Amino acid sequence: MKQKKNNPKTGAFRVLYGSKTKLFLLICVFIISVFGILLSNWLMTSQTAFAKIDLLQPAPTQPLGYYDYFGKLLSPQEAAGVVANKGLDPNNPISYQRVGAVKITKELIAQGEDIFFNRKIGDTFGLQGVFGFGLGIARILPELQTAIVKLQGQPTTNLQIILEKNIALGSQTFPKGSVINTGLKMEKGGSFPVGLGITVNRTTNTSQIDLRCAGCHISLSKKGERLLGVPNGEIATPLLIALSPNTAAGFARLNFNPLDPQYKGNGKTIIDSKGNKVELPDPEKFEKAFDDAVLDVPFGNFESSPDGIRNTTQIPSVFTFKDHPYGADGQFAVGPFAGLSTINNGVHSSEINLSAAAQLSAKTLGIDPEVYIGTFLQNAATPSLRLPEGVIVKPSQWLRKLAPNPTQAELEDQVPAPGTGNYPNLRPSLFTYNGLVFSPNTGKPSDIASGTFLFASNAMSAFQNSLVPPANQTSENWQALNSNSVKRGAKVFEKANCATCHLPPFFTDNQIHPIDEIRTNPARAQSRLGVSNLLVPPKLYTFNTPVPIPAKAEVLDVPTQGISDSPTTLPKGILPKGGYKTTSLRGLYLSAPYLHDGGVAVRAGSLKVDSNGIAVVDKTGLGLSGTLSQGIPADPASSLRALVDRDLRAKVVKANKANPSLVRSNLDGTGHYFYVDRQSGFNSNQQTDLINFLLALDDNPGSF
Repeated sequence: MKQKKNNPKTGAFRVLYGSKTKLFLLICVFIISVFGILLSNWLMTSQTAFAKIDLLQPAPTQPLGYYDYFGKLLSPQEAAGVVANKGLDPNNPISYQRVGAVKITKELIAQGEDIFFNRKIGDTFGLQGVFGFGLGIARILPELQTAIVKLQGQPTTNLQIILEKNIALGSQTFPKGSVINTGLKMEKGGSFPVGLGITVNRTTNTSQIDLRCAGCHISLSKKGERLLGVPNGEIATPLLIALSPNTAAGFARLNFNPLDPQYKGNGKTIIDSKGNKVELPDPEKFEKAFDDAVLDVPFGNFESSPDGIRNTTQIPSVFTFKDHPYGADGQFAVGPFAGLSTINNGVHSSEINLSAAAQLSAKTLGIDPEVYIGTFLQNAATPSLRLPEGVIVKPSQWLRKLAPNPTQAELEDQVPAPGTGNYPNLRPSLFTYNGLVFSPNTGKPSDIASGTFLFASNAMSAFQNSLVPPANQTSENWQALNSNSVKRGAKVFEKANCATCHLPPFFTDNQIHPIDEIRTNPARAQSRLGVSNLLVPPKLYTFNTPVPIPAKAEVLDVPTQGISDSPTTLPKGILPKGGYKTTSLRGLYLSAPYLHDGGVAVRAGSLKVDSNGIAVVDKTGLGLSGTLSQGIPADPASSLRALVDRDLRAKVVKANKANPSLVRSNLDGTGHYFYVDRQSGFNSNQQTDLINFLLALDDNPGSF
C-alpha cells in the first residue's frame, strides 16, 4: 500500500501528474510550510489560542537568544529586521541597544539575579538618613543576632526573636520577653536574613542595614531551599517599617494631612511656597499616629505609592513572563518587557524615593511642597538633617544647604527621564511616575547595578521572566493528580467560564478590567488617578547611553499603542474610576491569601468540607484578622474555597469588616463575584476538584 500511495503514476494521481501539477504541488507545500511557521509563532504569542487545548500543559518559558522590544518577543531574525528598518547595522550589537531591543542571555539573567538578591533598594539620603530604615532594624539587631545563633546554621522560614527590652511603636508597647514573628528567612548556614544586607560606605567608613528585593519576593521550602519568585507572605512589614525613627516621612503613602489640626503642637514653623508662615505638625504626635496606621497593616502587605490613599496590597509573586501589565491595577504597562522594567524602576525610584514626591504634592495631594519637605525633614533620623532650631526657613532652601548636589543626595542612582523637565519640577509619564529613572553611574564597576542606561531594571526583568512556579510536591497534590481530581477540576474551570479572563497557559488575559466590573475594594485601583492629567509622553534614552547622561544623547519614544488611548493617558481600563488587572493563577498554592488585598484569607483547620457542603468549625480563622494580622499564614485550599463560594466569602468579608484596622486600610476581600458553588450549579465535589486544579498550576500542572 505504501508503494502504491507514493507512486505518482498510479490511481487517481496519474491524472494530475505533470509539470504544471508539480509546480502547483510545490506552491501548496510552500504555503503549508509558511502557514505552519506563522501558526507556531502565533501560538507562542497569542494566549487566546491556548483556550481550546489541554489546560494542564506546561506554559512556554522565556527563550534565550530572543530580544525584548518594548514587550514584544522577537526572534534574532525579527530583531535584525527592526534594526535594519531603522537604518542601522544588524551585525553591530550596539544597534539593538539604540532601538530599545534587549537581548535575553544567560549572562543578563545572572546579572539580574545578582542585583535582585544583593543590591540595596532606596537612596542613602532619604531612606536611610531621613526615614532611618537601617536605624530601625538596628533596634532589634541584638535580638536578630541571638536568634540566628540559636538556629545553629539550620534554616527557618520565620526568624522568631525574643525582645531584650521594651519597644514602643505608636500607641503600642511590645514588652521585654515578647516573642516576635519577623517572617524573615534564614537559609541553611546563613549569617543574616535573606533580603537584608549590610552596605559599607567606603567614604565615611560607616555601615548601614539595607533592604533588597529578595526580602519580599522569595521564600524557603521546609528543607530551606530557595523558592525564587514566591512572595514572602509572612514578612512582618508593618513592624520592620514602624521601627524606623521617622516613619512618618512616608506620610504621602497613606491618607495623612500634616496640617490636620489634630497633629498641632510643637511643630516647626516654616515658609511655604507662597511666602506664608505655616506651622508643621507636632513630630511626636504625627509619628505616633502614622506608626499606628502602619501597624494596622497585616503581615505580607505593603504600601508604596505616594497617592494619599490607604491602599496596601499583598506582596505579589514574581512569575512574570507573559503576566503583563504589572501592579495590582496594571499601571506598569509600557516600556521594556511589557512594563516589567517600569515596575522595577518604580521599586527603586517612584515607589521608594520619599523626597521626590514633593514635586507633585500640590497637584496630587493638595499639600504645599514646602510643607511636604518640612514635614519630611523636621524629624529626620539623622539629627543634622533636621530643620534648624530658632530659625524660620523655606524647607527646599534648607534642603539645598544640607545637600547642595541633589544627584549625590535624594537623586542617588537616579536620572530624570527625557522629556520630563528638570528636577525638582519633573513631570510624570507612563514609564516613571516621578520623572526619575533608576540607573546607577556607568563608571562604578564595584556596583553590580552599574551599566548603561536602564541596565539594572532590564537585567532584573530578564531574571524575573526566567522564573517559573516551583513544583507542587505536597501529598495533597499527589493524591489530587492520581485520583484525577485535577483533570476534573480543569473541566469545571472551563464549564464555569473561568478561562474567559484567565486564559491558559499563563491564566491571564493581560487586560485591566474597570472597577465597576471587578467590584473589589476600589482604593488600590485609584492609585494613579491623581496623575492622569499631568502625564507627558514616555521617553527613554537609548540603552547604549552611558550615565551620567551626555549632552545630545539619543532618545527613544516608548510605544503606547494598544495600551493607552494616547501617550499621555493612563492604560485602558484604569480610567475613569480605576481598575484591576487579571492576575495570573500560576503558583496559587504558594501565594495565599487571594485578591489584591489578600482579604480572601482562611486559616488552616477552620473549615469542614464534605459532600453536604462547607461548615465553619472555627470562625476565628476567617479573614485577615485570623491569619496575617496575627502573623499566621493563610491556608491555600481553604482560602480558594472562600474565593469561589459566595456564602463562605460573605463570612470572610464580615470578619474583615469587623476589624477596624482592616477597615482603615481598605482590606476587606470584596469583589470578583465569579463563583463556583451550589447557587451557580456546581456541587461540593466539583468545587473541590476546581480548587485542586488551581493548586496544581505549577511549572508542569499535569505531573507531580
